[in-house]
Amino acid sequence: MGMRQEFQEAREWVATSLHFRSPSVSMFETVIRILGGLLSAFELSKDKIFLTKAKELADKMMYAFDQNPQTGLPCTTISLIGTTCNYASWTGHSAILAEFGTIQLEFKYLAYHTGEKKYWDVVERIMTLMRRAEKPNGLYPVFMSPSTGTWTSQKVTLGALGDSFYEYLIKQFLFTKKKEGYLREMFDSAALAIAGKLVQRSTPSKFVYIADWNGGSLQHKMDHLACFAGAMYAVAAQDGGRFDAEYMTLADEIGETCYKMYTNTRSGLSPEFVNFVAGSDLVTPSTAPYNIGRPEAVETWFYMWYFTRDPKWREMGWTVFEAFERYAATPSGWTALPNVNDVNRKRDDKMESFVLAETVKYFYLLFDPDYPIKLEEFVFNTEAHPLRPIDPM
Repeated sequence: MGMRQEFQEAREWVATSLHFRSPSVSMFETVIRILGGLLSAFELSKDKIFLTKAKELADKMMYAFDQNPQTGLPCTTISLIGTTCNYASWTGHSAILAEFGTIQLEFKYLAYHTGEKKYWDVVERIMTLMRRAEKPNGLYPVFMSPSTGTWTSQKVTLGALGDSFYEYLIKQFLFTKKKEGYLREMFDSAALAIAGKLVQRSTPSKFVYIADWNGGSLQHKMDHLACFAGAMYAVAAQDGGRFDAEYMTLADEIGETCYKMYTNTRSGLSPEFVNFVAGSDLVTPSTAPYNIGRPEAVETWFYMWYFTRDPKWREMGWTVFEAFERYAATPSGWTALPNVNDVNRKRDDKMESFVLAETVKYFYLLFDPDYPIKLEEFVFNTEAHPLRPIDPM
């Protein structure tokens, strides 16, 4: 963005004041946000302080992979000052698909640039486990026993708990310069299963959405998180594969539906998820009417604009950007709305880190004419931190 003075100030803070001392953090969030952010800063600047700090952080997390020797699945919550290692009680002490399946890019990148293969091996072991795992309906349930590697739930979703695992299948394939064909095969198999099992159309307007599967029936809801799938299918359609046309059609329709999730509310901002009700299309539920600035819809609009140059994606993005400016903007950032249909309700006093890391970044890329980041040269991790592809180790 040309903010070089601010970058240097941040660089000095990282070098002198960034310490990893929290007694309890999410393993997954720490990897995608902090480790991924440091590695991307290294990639774009080549300043080794970021790689040094990334290695320091990763070394404090490595013990989490040793708790279950049979599977190598890391703990959900870890300590950066000790060896406390836990799985959440609300999952039945299971490991979560989107968490253990969305740390590979970061650890593999670190391994390649430090020459220490131990970082590669711990996350590649997870992929070996997933290749062998049972796949009900060709898909991956959200909870797995960390001790046995068997599923402890039959729930399947592209929303919370499942989402970014699927994204990392195609991204790992691209990230390793398309040299690990099994990843492409895993992705295509899952992508076709999603299309066959979870993709639905609403009535009366025939909006395409991705339902959840509870093990016995479909749940006709779609998380805003699942809007990432449009970008995922669009990225997968650029590889000269046999399903490119189908993937792009599905990406287009998901992008349209996610735009409707915004325009369907009084504020013009999407709720956390919507329900699809026969005869009424999509409905904002009373249980999740809030907006915390999630990036997944604008992510899809950016990728679709980049690959198609259809101006409708910029028009959608601008409409939603204006809604954020109107209802979420404060002097210090974009805040969260408790209810997207009650524009007079007091707003929350917080901004998630992904608002800047992802949402604002994707808006910037959607409207920037010079494209400082070319998608042919980078793979974005799930927190939108760009990394250049590497050779497999």
